[in-house]
Amino acid sequence: MARRIYGIVIALALGLGFYLNTIKETRSKIFLIVTAGIIFTLFSMGIHGLTAHSLNPKAKGGILIYPLLMGALWAIMFFLFVFFILPIFYPDFLLEV
Repeated sequence: MARRIYGIVIALALGLGFYLNTIKETRSKIFLIVTAGIIFTLFSMGIHGLTAHSLNPKAKGGILIYPLLMGALWAIMFFLFVFFILPIFYPDFLLEV
């Protein structure tokens, strides 16, 4: 059941992202950045939840490197968000930061 919920969260985040991409010309830059950040949070939560619930609980408890891998996964996703997704919605984002 949890995998299905996290799958729905991922699908919802992707759908909202595509919708946001279609309405980006009619909204302010601040609205786009905040909304894209919320969508990234939903997508990140879905990916981490799906990954965590896909592992065997007995194996997950014994894996010392599991939290490090989850942190690395989030860091990669955040890097992609900041340098590839945000410039789609706000082309001058990296120049103003």
